[in-house]
Amino acid sequence: MTARATRAGQLALQAAGAGLVAALGFRLAGLPLLEAPGWELGMAAALLGVAVGAPAGVLRARRELLGGSPSALRAFAGAAGFAALLQLVLVGGAALRTALLTPCSPTFGLAFVPVVALPSALAAAALGVLAALLARGRLLPTLLLCAAGLALSLAATLTEGYFGPAAWLLDPFLGIWPGPIYDEALSLDRRLLLFRLGTLAWTGAMLGMATALAARRRSPPGSARTGLALSATGLLAVAALRLLGASTGDLATRASLDRALGGRLTGARCDLHFPREKPAREAERLFRACEADVAEVSAALGVAVSPRVNVWVHRSEEEKRRLVGASRTEFTKPWLAEIQLLDAPGGPPALRHEIVHAVGGSVAGGPLGVPARHGVLVDAGLVEGLAVALEVPRGEWTVHEWARAMKDLSLLPPAARLVEPGGFYAAPGARAYTASGSFLAWLLATRGPGPVMRAYAGAPFIDAFGVPLDRLEIDWHAFLASVPVPPELAVAAEARFRPAGLLGRRCARETAGLEARAVDASREGRPERAAGYWRRAARLSGDPSDLLGLGDALRNWDAAAADSAYAEALAAAGSGWPSLRATLLESRGDLAWGKGDAPLAGARYREALSLHPDRARARRLTAKLAGSASPDLAASAPYFLGMGNAEATLEALAASPDPLGPYLAGRYAAMRGDAAAAIPLLERALSGQLPSLPFRVEALATLAEARCRTGDVEGARRDWARLERETDREADRERARHAARRCGG
Repeated sequence: MTARATRAGQLALQAAGAGLVAALGFRLAGLPLLEAPGWELGMAAALLGVAVGAPAGVLRARRELLGGSPSALRAFAGAAGFAALLQLVLVGGAALRTALLTPCSPTFGLAFVPVVALPSALAAAALGVLAALLARGRLLPTLLLCAAGLALSLAATLTEGYFGPAAWLLDPFLGIWPGPIYDEALSLDRRLLLFRLGTLAWTGAMLGMATALAARRRSPPGSARTGLALSATGLLAVAALRLLGASTGDLATRASLDRALGGRLTGARCDLHFPREKPAREAERLFRACEADVAEVSAALGVAVSPRVNVWVHRSEEEKRRLVGASRTEFTKPWLAEIQLLDAPGGPPALRHEIVHAVGGSVAGGPLGVPARHGVLVDAGLVEGLAVALEVPRGEWTVHEWARAMKDLSLLPPAARLVEPGGFYAAPGARAYTASGSFLAWLLATRGPGPVMRAYAGAPFIDAFGVPLDRLEIDWHAFLASVPVPPELAVAAEARFRPAGLLGRRCARETAGLEARAVDASREGRPERAAGYWRRAARLSGDPSDLLGLGDALRNWDAAAADSAYAEALAAAGSGWPSLRATLLESRGDLAWGKGDAPLAGARYREALSLHPDRARARRLTAKLAGSASPDLAASAPYFLGMGNAEATLEALAASPDPLGPYLAGRYAAMRGDAAAAIPLLERALSGQLPSLPFRVEALATLAEARCRTGDVEGARRDWARLERETDREADRERARHAARRCGG
């Protein structure tokens, strides 16, 4: 066979391989989250780069050694070019399908791909060349060296992820894992760019060492100085980048977190790290809540000696994303008893949930501190279900009421799937968390903590409970059948559980990215740009809630355009989406009231109320309806519509003869932290005839909290006891009992 024929055969084989890779890319783009180029496709291309780059580096280096005058740079260039070309073909095939068969943009998330994928291919090619030169071209030692290099890199990555505070995993070869899956909008940031610069520096160090070896493998041997200098420069660059990352906070360390936050309180059960500007009284309240939660959760789980829980409370999503990742998702590393939270008025609402994970780690044991098959296949249904089961209800419904409403929608996941590794994530997050929480809460109530803790420690359900799982599920469903579902709960459940989640959303990453950009643009005072993002998101997702975002972005800039957006969203919602329709009708009512058309505003508020909105919205709609119709509450318009002088408005409401006036003024005073001013206003509101029971419940809860803040523990507990007697909601009773125990503790 001639050299030309051999070369033609090689080219044909390479072309066939490239065609298969392009077909693979085309097929990958048909999978959820891969339908448009972005982080997920970048990870696939990174793995391809490693799978191709390292073997290509080995083959090229062996060929160089056969020639007698090996060049590491020549071998690297050929291997890296081939791997990068195949990555390009893979991405091209995926982008082609995106452009032809989907409404997604093939370029929106494209910037992720070279950052995530290309450095992996370059590093793998350099590793293959270095391994072949170290082993003098012997195949088995070369392959073992390549495997050892990849294994060492992965071990270092996992070690840093395991012992460090951050959510992410960053590996020079295997790419970038940003953390929990619930953050839909991903972004390229300085941390990722610094990490990939570090990957290039490692590549340079390996290539320098390979160049030095190639020089010594020549006949006669050459000088290794150039290669060693290049290798030393690469290693110095790696060290410099790590130092830079540590100083900027992009390389997460506990010291960098403490420098960024600045505040700290340490006790027997909690080590609380918080923003230095947080008022001392609020920090102390949060610290006491943390200490009490650890004690209560430990008692509930039968943990005699609880770990000291380390809690970091971040100022904002942006700060949390920069310092530890997972901007919108609170997370815990149970094996370290370390928690990362977002701050909020009144304290992080997920604190107790995450504390359950931290304390539960001492029960589960194992390397991850969670129930897991073979130590690594995590049973997320047990982990998250127990945390939800031990939470104090945050809203107006208990976890069992939510689960019953989900069951009525035929959306309740099977218990057997929830408590299997991987099965939890097959359902959208809202459904999985709620269903597993209800199931675990029912097990705790009916079987006690002993069997639950045995299951959490790894025992099979049949061994832990003495009853098959399917029998437990039948009994749980029978219990749920006895839980009533009022119309308001049915509407709220439809809004909460019907969405299919990230994996069921069209162009999910692009839509989430557009929504995030729209929010940022509105925050920066650029409504026209925000409106453009919302409009593009709505076209992609087909979700009327994106049109609500469009109207909200426009309402203070172009009221007529905002009203048109709300009307378009209502038309898109049709007869479904009752919760969203109530929101849209309220927004259109606000615009009408702002124009002085009180009758039209009132009609829209009444229509929204007929859709059975949640209790907070129903209170607000009722108050707006009264404000738009009653001369005694006319001063409430600026307060509700966000215009004019709020302080002057609330002074007028405080003096109103209608009990709704002091109710609104008292709640506002409490929200801004003026508990002493809130107390007499709320007392006066409660002495009159408020519009409905939900108003009395909210007034009593706010009054009790205000009394507690001023040190009137007896009065606060008396008001919470009144609330517990008067309310018609079990969630209110649970919160009242919990708050009464905590006040003065």
